[in-house]
Amino acid sequence: MKKLIIITLFMIAMISLNAEKYAGEIFQISPGVQNQAMGNTGLTYSSSLAEGWWNPALLAISDDNGVEVMRVEHFEGLMQQNQFSVIFGSKTRTSLQLNHLGIDKIKLTELENPDEELSNDNRPQIWKTVSNNDLIFTLGLGRSIKNNLHLGLSPKLAYRSLAENNGFGIGADLGILWEPLNGFKVGANLRDCFSTQVIWENGTYEIALPNLDVEAGYDFSAFSNKIPFHTAFRTQIYAEDRGDASTVSAGPMSADFHFGMMAQPIPTLKVMAGWDIDSFTAGLGINYKNIGIDYAWVNGSPDALGSSQRLSLNYKW
Repeated sequence: MKKLIIITLFMIAMISLNAEKYAGEIFQISPGVQNQAMGNTGLTYSSSLAEGWWNPALLAISDDNGVEVMRVEHFEGLMQQNQFSVIFGSKTRTSLQLNHLGIDKIKLTELENPDEELSNDNRPQIWKTVSNNDLIFTLGLGRSIKNNLHLGLSPKLAYRSLAENNGFGIGADLGILWEPLNGFKVGANLRDCFSTQVIWENGTYEIALPNLDVEAGYDFSAFSNKIPFHTAFRTQIYAEDRGDASTVSAGPMSADFHFGMMAQPIPTLKVMAGWDIDSFTAGLGINYKNIGIDYAWVNGSPDALGSSQRLSLNYKW
């Protein structure tokens, strides 16, 4: 694992010498249905097969091996997201994840006569239909340093296709999980830790700037210790002024906040709800033997493009 860390950091550092500008937020679109149902939290929640993306250090305490497929309809179907995740291993826990984001049938317009100004006789017309597709492959590795301290690394590769332009990216996330008290966890993930690079085929470079993800989670049982609960509060901290795109912006810093809760009234059912920046979230998880189905719904803020839904199927062993 040490060799992999060194090689990854070296490659990122070499590319960083020539990078010029910011790459956007495709790396911030999270996977995981249970995570979304709990307000888009997950740095301290070890029951999701998307945990390698959320916090690779969680792999060190997770007992389940499994595979999961997920389908998402963002903004009432305007954008699609597909995810495949698998977790395996014993001493060094490993996760593999492929995340696809796509927008189809983007209509480009031009004037009937481009050399003349817009008028009733020279109106825009559709001249081309294109698509946007992003593929992100993430490898997650987790190891325990002490009984209550765990570390993780997530190298990632990206392929971007926008209309007729293609680009490739490389980056990594560094995660840590600390359990200071029984049931209480603190997780952090330094995403795009050395700036994730996207290199376009025309020679331009873009950078996804580092940002810090921090979460406090607490697991407990209520009602005569018969019903397990999980609660989490997550903060995303950005070293840039994102303006109205973030909940709070002050000078060169911005932050977003998330809260989530899960209750398991019976062993085969999970009920989840939360608050994702400015949207209410909810969902259900149903398990039968080794098979699980999860569903999440996000109502969408007043400024958003509509609600989103997530559905996943998983098998654990």
